Order: sequence, then C-alpha cells, then structure tokens
Amino acid sequence: MSIARRHTSQTGSAIIFVLWMSVLLAVILAGVMAMTQTELRLGNGRRSLLSEREAMLSALDLVAYDTALVGRSYIASLPRSVTVDGQRVRVGLAPSQSRLDINMANDEAWIALFTRLGESETAARRLADQILDWRDNDEMARQYGAERADYPAGSLKAPQNRPFITVAELVQVLDMTPQRLACAAPYITVFGGTPAGEVDLAGSDVAGSMDGVRVAFQAELVQPDGGAGRLAALALFGANRARPFDWVAFPVREFDPGGCGAAVPAGGEPA
Repeated sequence: MSIARRHTSQTGSAIIFVLWMSVLLAVILAGVMAMTQTELRLGNGRRSLLSEREAMLSALDLVAYDTALVGRSYIASLPRSVTVDGQRVRVGLAPSQSRLDINMANDEAWIALFTRLGESETAARRLADQILDWRDNDEMARQYGAERADYPAGSLKAPQNRPFITVAELVQVLDMTPQRLACAAPYITVFGGTPAGEVDLAGSDVAGSMDGVRVAFQAELVQPDGGAGRLAALALFGANRARPFDWVAFPVREFDPGGCGAAVPAGGEPA
C-alpha cells in the first residue's frame, strides 16, 4: 500500500512538473513570437522607408536623364510627375536652384546682393572681397578684402582658402556679423544650380547644351494622406553620353539662422 501511495505521489509530481514546463515553454514561445513580430514590423518599416527613398532616387534619375537628352528647355517644363513601382513622385526644382551659390558667386553678384539688403556700396564691396579671399587658395588680399594677416590675433575668424562647406561658415568672414548672415541666408546656398541667365547661354542650339550646368532638383513622394516625403539633389551635367550627369550633393536642409531682425545699422556699416 505504501508503494502504491509513493507511485501515485511521484506520478502527481511528474504531472505538475510537466504542466509547469508547458506553461514556461508557452511563455517563452509567446515572448519569441512577440520579438519576431516586432522585428518584422521594424523590418517592414525600414523596407518602406528604403523603398520610398529608392523611388525618389529613381524619379530623380529619370528626370535628370530627360533633362540631359532634351536640354535646358526641359528645365522650364518642371515639375514633372513620375510613377515608380506604383508610387507617384513629383520632381521639380529645389529652392536652392534660384539662390546664390556662395562658392560660385563672383564679386558683382555679392555686391548686388548686399546692396539689395541695404548695405552701402562700400560695405558691400568690402564684404564681397573678404568672402572671395576667404575661399580662394592664396594669401593675397583683394583691394577691399582680408587674408589671415588682416584678422585679429587669436580671433576665431580666419580665412580657410577653400570652398565653403556650409552657409553658416560665412560668419567666419571678417566683417560678416550674425545679423548680416541672417539677412543674407534666405538668398544663398552651397547647393546652388547654374543661374537662369547662364543656363540660357549654356548652348548655341535651340535645345541648349547642358554641359557644365548644375541643376538642383527636388523629389516629393506624393502619399495618400496628403503628406510628401522630400529628397533634394544637385546634379552636374557633362558631355559624357554614357553618364551625362553626376549627383554631386544630397543636401539635408538649408541653413536657418532665424529672423533677419533689424541689427544692420543704416548705411550698412558694422555695429
């Protein structure tokens, strides 16, 4: 009888153990399934973002190729809608296309900009020469410019003798105050396209050669909810028929210094 009770007790313990292990395995399995589902959702989200970017890149490629084939007259026809893998993408000119590129602008363009912003002609010419001295590759100062020897000792400002990487770097120019930069910022960029007047002269035929022309495009992914993902890209066109253009930049956003304010004194002289 004692042996039978022990057998019954052992059988009961085994059943409890099996039930406990079943519950534990069920909890572990539920956790694994939850993690798998989370990873799948994250993976789908990443694939969705990737496919959206790829769709915009493909649309940019198509429009850039059409621009290279047709010529400068095609630029005036933008924006265009392109369907890529069932996704509608609208491609037009980026805002930076019409802005002054601070690495391409000459002294006349700078003087024109600063005088429109209220600077005196003298101050505008001085700023223009200082900017050109900051980005050129020599230590010879222009008539109204400034090279390293003209900057105060220990100053954080100093010419780098290279192209500007960002618009914000303009504040390192000797007489460029934050207030002046804030006023100029809406009109300048480091991702600028070839100005319209220069594009018109880019070729001698009706269509117009695109060789050497820079165009800032912007792709917008039109979504059902009315939202739109955006991707900007700067293309440099050439004469190579196999690859008639190269993407030279994919800017994330332009410099935003805040408001212009009223910090530039009358006459345009530094405060």
